[in-house]
Amino acid sequence: MQAPGSEVTVEITRSSPLTSFVSPVLSLPAWGVTQGHGSFLTFDFGVPQLVVNEYNSVKRGLKTSAQERGDWHLWIYCCHWCIRLDGMQLAWSEDTRELIGGISSRLNGLKLMEVTVDPEHGTSTFAFESGFTVETWPYDDEPEFEQWMFFSRTDVFTYRADGAYTFGPGNTPEEAVEWLPLR
Repeated sequence: MQAPGSEVTVEITRSSPLTSFVSPVLSLPAWGVTQGHGSFLTFDFGVPQLVVNEYNSVKRGLKTSAQERGDWHLWIYCCHWCIRLDGMQLAWSEDTRELIGGISSRLNGLKLMEVTVDPEHGTSTFAFESGFTVETWPYDDEPEFEQWMFFSRTDVFTYRADGAYTFGPGNTPEEAVEWLPLR
């Protein structure tokens, strides 16, 4: 399956919640670009910081993990995606881990230049310098799946396949999350 190539991407206006959220990230280089579980992709931007998490498990007891995260962290998941260079597809979410790893690593060091979405179709594009883009589109049968989450140090902007979004602290209880149409 190929990414929709003929659809028109709508650029969100300067006053949109997405534009307000991502504007501090634009022109920052991506780093730590990796493929996670399955076809998940993660990107970091900004100043690195060590994040230490402690988990308490009945079976394993206290477990600690540490990882480096940027001021901004983008997590693409639960959607199809492809990486393009000057419009030519280099890899997509169903390719092999080896191909995805090799292609996604080419985004390290490239500046994020623009984020656009088409809420009517549930698609989005992350444009990087040098002609690279990462495009997302929904799985066919899951309109309410979250496609990506963009974290700052305090908040998270989440975009869903039906074009809705939520924005707020990352620790907001699920029952308090309000999904709004992104226009």
